[in-house]
Amino acid sequence: MRKMWPLLLLGFLVNTAYSVMWPLTTIYLHGDLHLNLVQSGLILAAYSDCNVLGGYLGGVLTDHYSARTVGVGMLVGLIIDAVIGFFWNGIIAYPIVLVVFGLLTGGMLTLITAMTAQLSHLDGRLFNLLYIFINVGLVVGTASIGVLYHNSLKPIFGLLLSCYVLAAILWSWRAGSFEKQSAGQTPRQTATTDETTQPTMGGRLSRTSLVIILLSLVFMWITYAQWMSNVSVYIQNEGLGIKLYSTLWVYNGVLLIVVQALMAKVSHSRVLPWQILGGLVAIGSSFLLLTSESGVVVLFAAMTLLTIGEAVYVPGVPALINLYTVGNEGKYQGLVNAFSSLGKALGPVLGGMVIAHLGSFHLLFWFCAIVDAVIALGFLVGVVPALKRQS
Repeated sequence: MRKMWPLLLLGFLVNTAYSVMWPLTTIYLHGDLHLNLVQSGLILAAYSDCNVLGGYLGGVLTDHYSARTVGVGMLVGLIIDAVIGFFWNGIIAYPIVLVVFGLLTGGMLTLITAMTAQLSHLDGRLFNLLYIFINVGLVVGTASIGVLYHNSLKPIFGLLLSCYVLAAILWSWRAGSFEKQSAGQTPRQTATTDETTQPTMGGRLSRTSLVIILLSLVFMWITYAQWMSNVSVYIQNEGLGIKLYSTLWVYNGVLLIVVQALMAKVSHSRVLPWQILGGLVAIGSSFLLLTSESGVVVLFAAMTLLTIGEAVYVPGVPALINLYTVGNEGKYQGLVNAFSSLGKALGPVLGGMVIAHLGSFHLLFWFCAIVDAVIALGFLVGVVPALKRQS
């Protein structure tokens, strides 16, 4: 595990840049470039589509070409994109920079996940550690916005440029050794795995099981995305203020790191299906709490359930798929990232439609709780029995 720190640091750097850019986009398009919400929505849709496409293409390229070459190429592209954004970020240039950013960031995050998959057969702890570093990047990135953004994007793109240059140096230095390590990995042998504690998984995921798992990602992120969008409006409508909403996300980031640190010590391949189920139940329960009553205590309790669910579900899915897709890690981890991005893109739009047509946040929260319950039931009935037959 100690030799993996450059890969973990790479995840931190890329996600720090991602977490600075994404929350700022709507504010900049609507507030500074004075685009209406329809125009801003179209640009964000193009960004999301490119993020999905980049996630899938990144996985396919990683499977067919040298991961070192693919990674360096994407990081150089991100450096060029950040330089262009530093000097030109007007009404024409910024959307182009944003779309390229989405494409290359999606590919880079998939490459990192695929390399993690190749280096962690039968040992889900590396996924948990990667998720810790990614979430530290989330906290650092979102916290940086308030410090750096003062009606100018130059400091923002300066931070992005610093992250990408460091990431390119790091990847150029260590990617070769990671490729050698992954080439020596087999599903029955890992450098850090004891066969008595991490049993070998036989067979491959059936098409039905894979479809259910990927659809669970889409629908889980559709519900989760309500917290990133419509819940902020709900909090303001309740008279609790946007400052509380920001505090909730700081709490989310800190709690994620704590829970993931614990998960990194106890994660076990045999319990991954139950880990995923538990995560779905916790996420759905967070929405059930929101349907009961409002208030600061309820919001923090709901965020606690959401965070615990996210911490066990999100790294559990790629770790489970990795057990049954040896040799095609890039392709399948690319699908994981692509379907996750699709859910994140659809979530705010669908949530807004529910509120617009039904006029009730509580009905939206009930809808999210039911969706999470249905996908948990689908996973329990459609995936768990199939995995038991193969174990």
